[in-house]
Amino acid sequence: MDDMTYSEVKLIKANIKIFIDKLEELASTYEKNIDQNEKDFFVFISKHIIFFKYLYLGMGKKYFFKVIISDLYYYIISLIKNEIRYVYVNERSIIENFTRAVMRKTVEEDHVTENLFSSLKEKTFLFTFSDDDYSLIKSEYVTSCGYIHGGDILDNCLAYVFDDYIFDNKSIKDLNKYFERIRKIFKIYDKMLINEYGESISGCFHRQKSVFCYLLGEECLDLLYLVNK
Repeated sequence: MDDMTYSEVKLIKANIKIFIDKLEELASTYEKNIDQNEKDFFVFISKHIIFFKYLYLGMGKKYFFKVIISDLYYYIISLIKNEIRYVYVNERSIIENFTRAVMRKTVEEDHVTENLFSSLKEKTFLFTFSDDDYSLIKSEYVTSCGYIHGGDILDNCLAYVFDDYIFDNKSIKDLNKYFERIRKIFKIYDKMLINEYGESISGCFHRQKSVFCYLLGEECLDLLYLVNK
């Protein structure tokens, strides 16, 4: 069984390498080179795509997970193409669906996202979910919403706004710090999902805990064991 699990991890690593190679090809069509920090971030996102595919197939094809998988693909593409508005469109959707998955609330059950965040803040977990963690998530969500809906640009004259949208060459300020924030947010949500769906997630990775560990890391594996004691 250990040999089988090792083979699966090896296959996943090869799958991710092929994916990163394809991303480099895509980037080259936009005269962009992907540096090592970007590659590492895309590997991190790729692992989450695979993780959510396990959950989607193993937990009754929950809609939250399907949307997150799709958003993650488009999120990577928009980063490569430097389409910053679409980066934030996908980021906002990812955060919303992460939160809906944790709170087990569909849009039909509660379409007001602010209600979900309020409930999330009050929720109890088996790990430390600090005020700083909550503020990080909420701040990033507010930033994504502000960028999507225009923010301060709506106060400017018509011609300025028109030029800004037509010649939109903005980039995310300090991309490395941005990647650090997103990694931290994902890791917080990973632990939330394990806390909420521990038994089901364990079932998705039955006798494949080393695969789970490769995708999410030892800290999440320890939490998975704790939740299922």
